[in-house]
Amino acid sequence: MRPIRPIPSPSPSPRLALVLIDAAPLRHAAWSEFHAARKAAEKAARDLHRHEETDTPSYERWLHGTFPQLVTTLRGLHAEVMRKARDMHHAEFIASVTGRSVKKVWKENRAAAADPAADERAHGPDPEPSPHADYTQSDDEDAFDPRPAPPTPSNTNAEARDIYRRLVQHLHPDRGGEWTPAREHLWHQVQQAWAARDADWLARLEIEWDTANDQIGPDSSLSRLHRAIAELRAARRDTERKLRDYRRSPAWRFTLSEKKRPQLHRRLEVELHEDLDALQRHLAYLNATITAWESPPASPRKPRR
Repeated sequence: MRPIRPIPSPSPSPRLALVLIDAAPLRHAAWSEFHAARKAAEKAARDLHRHEETDTPSYERWLHGTFPQLVTTLRGLHAEVMRKARDMHHAEFIASVTGRSVKKVWKENRAAAADPAADERAHGPDPEPSPHADYTQSDDEDAFDPRPAPPTPSNTNAEARDIYRRLVQHLHPDRGGEWTPAREHLWHQVQQAWAARDADWLARLEIEWDTANDQIGPDSSLSRLHRAIAELRAARRDTERKLRDYRRSPAWRFTLSEKKRPQLHRRLEVELHEDLDALQRHLAYLNATITAWESPPASPRKPRR
């Protein structure tokens, strides 16, 4: 007979222990980190606001007042170069697609521009505009609308949309509350950030609102504090990217560097004249090309007898 093995006794079931953690020190550390991140983000935002709202307008007024004739000449030359280059590229594109001579396409386009009624008789009237047409952008430089056209929902950043909706719920005038200048300024910033679909900018504005209205405090949850810290750091990175581009602009710290104004005057005078020479050379090239396109074809030479 086989020996009978003893039945093993069941192992004791594991005991579950409940450990209580005091979150107060963690919240205190997160609150200090939040303050440091907010301070750094606010400093970067102040630099950004000063450049966009103070330095750039002051620089533009000084530039137009110091070089009025030169700036006006440059603006006119730039508009003429852009218009002629656009018309020439259009003619070259039509010629490449249809296989026709670019000279013939150019002459037809010029004739149509000179006599719109004849072009309408040849091709029929323009179609009626759709009631859903987007007129936020136009080919006419004088008819430019600075309002950005909102993208389609498929191209909309989901994070930016969610933050924008929360901010609108807080800031909209119909939500009640005192409509202060600070609230109006924040409302306009939110609209600009949403038009740019800038999630980092919107996140920074939401932090500003939450902090100013005691939505975030030392007693907030750790997850909320950590999320706010991450949003502040992302907003600071976005602001500093913009500042890196602005620092290369002659308008950077314009109102804070009045002593350097004569040096800036000399440097800009040289650069503006260089731009003027470049535009004049480009315009001369375009005019020479147009003259060649508009010149009559050379008559074939008769063979010598």
